[in-house]
Amino acid sequence: MRTASQREPHPHPTVVPVHLRLRACRGQALLVLIMMMSIATVLLVYGSTTEVSRIVSANARTRLALEEAREALIGRALADANRPGSLPCPDNDDDGSADLFTGSACPSYLGRLPWRTLGIGDLRDAAGERLWYALSPGFRDHPFAPALNSDTKGTLEVYSNSKLRLVTSQGVAVVFAPGTALPGQRRDASLTFCAGTAKNVQRARCATNYLDTAAEVNNAAAAGPYISAPAGEHYNDRLAIVITADLMPLVERRAALETRNALLAYRSTSACACYPWPDSGNDGTSDFGAHQGRIPAAGALPQPWASGVLPSYLAANGWSRLIYYAVAQDALEGGGKSCQTCTEPNLTLDGRAGYDVLLISPGYAAGGALRASWSDYLDEAENRDGDHRFVTPASMNPDRDRAYPIAGAATGCAINARALIDSVPCRESANSVRAVCRFAGAALAQCPCASAAQTMMKAPCADTLTPRECDLAMLQLKECTP
Repeated sequence: MRTASQREPHPHPTVVPVHLRLRACRGQALLVLIMMMSIATVLLVYGSTTEVSRIVSANARTRLALEEAREALIGRALADANRPGSLPCPDNDDDGSADLFTGSACPSYLGRLPWRTLGIGDLRDAAGERLWYALSPGFRDHPFAPALNSDTKGTLEVYSNSKLRLVTSQGVAVVFAPGTALPGQRRDASLTFCAGTAKNVQRARCATNYLDTAAEVNNAAAAGPYISAPAGEHYNDRLAIVITADLMPLVERRAALETRNALLAYRSTSACACYPWPDSGNDGTSDFGAHQGRIPAAGALPQPWASGVLPSYLAANGWSRLIYYAVAQDALEGGGKSCQTCTEPNLTLDGRAGYDVLLISPGYAAGGALRASWSDYLDEAENRDGDHRFVTPASMNPDRDRAYPIAGAATGCAINARALIDSVPCRESANSVRAVCRFAGAALAQCPCASAAQTMMKAPCADTLTPRECDLAMLQLKECTP
């Protein structure tokens, strides 16, 4: 038996080799490094996403402000009572109101957007800056400015990225969001010489401290040209453009519709219950014996326009010269017995007779040449050959013609007679006649085929078309149609 001193000694504790301990340390360090890189990546992605979101949000705010300004300008031009299509002068004293005229001209055609005059809010871009605005001089709203109509073209040039890419040469207005101040731009109240106004003004009122230059095109130039370019160290403007095609088709439609209303009022108030003789000589007055020409805004026959019936801007801005006006013989004084150019009793549109009046607006002047004769204004050959037959213009492009007819009584008779012919026999049940027949019959009460309509809605014709009296009634209804 072994004594305690003779027992086997305890084994030494496990000793990890040095190279293994170093490997474990390196693994832990790598894990920590990976974790740190992951955290950094998450923060970087989060930061990048936040920055992208901020930029997207800022761009959206700026774009919304520009679009609201653009729509406000179009609405203001369309609604102007005395000079439809016109726009206010820019604002150069930063009070939100359009500058007063110097003579009949704007003091400057570049300045801030006159938001008070437009009746909108104080629009600002994402940088908190008020919008700027350039105006084509021909569209200013002074009453003594040259005539403003479909022949008026915007004159502002706008480029994209370089002068090799022209966006438009017919800009009516350009709205600018200036963005944050770039190097060299100072927007304080200190006085300095401003090249745009050629005066000493506050830096905060000088366009060069807000609007930028790209490809040697300076947006601070009062008369343009202007440019839209990618944002960068030396350019951050954003633009919205109003071109002639955005504006003039809407204004032209208003002029044509108000002309049509004036003609209807003339007929309802005149002793002859007729429409005025057209102006065939282009002098603004009616020409006795002609059935086509222009609106006689300066003097109508057989009697003058009633006070307030004809909008004053039609003559003042030359709309009466641009809108083609044709009248049916039956709708002229004395049934048109004195008409020297009439060959048919009424006008035909798209093969359907029975129209009293046809107005045709010419579309805005998209091309470069001035328009002098009807062949320059009316697109369809059928509409400029001088007869009584017309077609609805086929093209819907904004620079093309639009037709505005006034149907005569015969047309109304024809439409309702056709509806009745297509609906017979009219009996719906033992005690009722179909609604379409009732409505058509009531509408035909003042037409030559009124008795035939009543015959078709009573027995035996309401039930069957066999009896001879029904055949005769159908023939009379067909005579009411073209």
